[in-house]
Amino acid sequence: MNKLFVFLEKKRLLRNKNQDMNTVLTVFKWLAIVYFGLMFLLLGIGGYFSIEKAGLGMGSPIQVISRFWMYYMVAEMMMRFMLQKLPTASIKPLLVLPIPKLKIVKFYVSSSFVSAFNFVQLLFIIPFTIVCLSKGYSIIGVLAWVVAVYLCVCTMHFVNILIESYKSVFIAVIVVFGSLAAIQYFNLFDSTEYTQYLLYSVYEYPVLVLAYALILAASIWLTIRYYVTNMYMDDLLKTKVEVGTTQEMKWLDGFGTYASFLKNDLRLIMRNKRARTTVLMSILFMFYGFLVLTPGHNGEYPMFMMIFVAFFVSGGFLMMFGQYVPSWDSSYYPLMMTQNITYKNYLKSKWLIIALGTAISMLGAVLYINKSMELVYLILAMGMFNIGVNGYIVLWGGAYLKSPVDLTANKNVFGDKNAFNLRVMLISLPKLFLPVIFYYIGAAICGFWGGVVTLAIVGIIGMFFQAPVFKFIEKIYKKEKYSTLDAFKSK
Repeated sequence: MNKLFVFLEKKRLLRNKNQDMNTVLTVFKWLAIVYFGLMFLLLGIGGYFSIEKAGLGMGSPIQVISRFWMYYMVAEMMMRFMLQKLPTASIKPLLVLPIPKLKIVKFYVSSSFVSAFNFVQLLFIIPFTIVCLSKGYSIIGVLAWVVAVYLCVCTMHFVNILIESYKSVFIAVIVVFGSLAAIQYFNLFDSTEYTQYLLYSVYEYPVLVLAYALILAASIWLTIRYYVTNMYMDDLLKTKVEVGTTQEMKWLDGFGTYASFLKNDLRLIMRNKRARTTVLMSILFMFYGFLVLTPGHNGEYPMFMMIFVAFFVSGGFLMMFGQYVPSWDSSYYPLMMTQNITYKNYLKSKWLIIALGTAISMLGAVLYINKSMELVYLILAMGMFNIGVNGYIVLWGGAYLKSPVDLTANKNVFGDKNAFNLRVMLISLPKLFLPVIFYYIGAAICGFWGGVVTLAIVGIIGMFFQAPVFKFIEKIYKKEKYSTLDAFKSK
């Protein structure tokens, strides 16, 4: 039976119309895997000696890793949530065949485990284990400890799936990690002094590794149970009917011909869970600075980090919502192309909603008044740059980003539920580095204020050059029109 599933998956991949783009992305993905694999390997070989040499006064290297393991878990969970692509499957044809649902679920759940996220850690674990054993540590204790470490890695894989499936799991993860982060940030007490025993106790009492095995087994059982109980043809085919509500939004009528487009976009955000999630994530980006900004030896914040914080605070909506234009309209894009709608009006309305969201995000600057007034000015200038330059880049990239968005993805079994993917990250690179370049050009001439003014002026100039820019982008969209329609129809 598994051979049949593998055969069907091969056929699906070979028939994928985006195979060329997927091949390019696969090359970049494997380059990243090789890089991180080498980093883990170097840490595994030299990590023990580096910790000993550092003289942290926190005990043995195993104790040190156990102490900071919680930080690693938080970082990996964030990476998995943003980048790990959960497998998709066309299961409707399989449900009409005499194949037990449990077999279908077990195959796709087990195949989801075949990911670099679940094996690259072994490049650290295996060398580190060998070094610890050569230093005379307890064989049983070390083996139990490393098994517990890897069981944590495996558990995070299934927790990531459960986060997408159960809202309660997502809330629980946010509450636990958020509470620990708040305790550390406000210096209430050092939580790592207590959380280290969750892992180090396995070294002292190897039998406790069974607890980690039980947690992994429970996460696997919950994952399989969720998909089995939701895998019914009726549930996959039926359309959820809700009582409609009408929003007048007369305050948008001042935008003239673009008002109807803006109203549709706002209704899309309010009515669809996927869109609301992206807006929520853009709001969370406004607090990005509290997570990454730490003062240096002189009490000042590194300028390079302040630039990135300013970009993420003011550009959260630009990245989270703007990057999916025109994919948000993929479900009715073919119908829209038959209407009397010009690309110019369509693109201008998308730019306006991005500009409106960015302007609201700029209000996040007030959160950082107590941290640094320089950061406040930088956020405001970066917001103007995002509106006048990056807003166009987002729309330009959207012409080539033919990834349809399923607005009900959070409700479909084995659906494409991740709001992030590698393709989006690659297109986001110019938006990230252009403001850095312009800032340092201005800063090289007149220092900090030169960089801030340069960002603001470039953004304002970009706003005044809307006509030629939109004319250029419109040509790209017309050129890619039929390939975009084909991609959206084949979703």
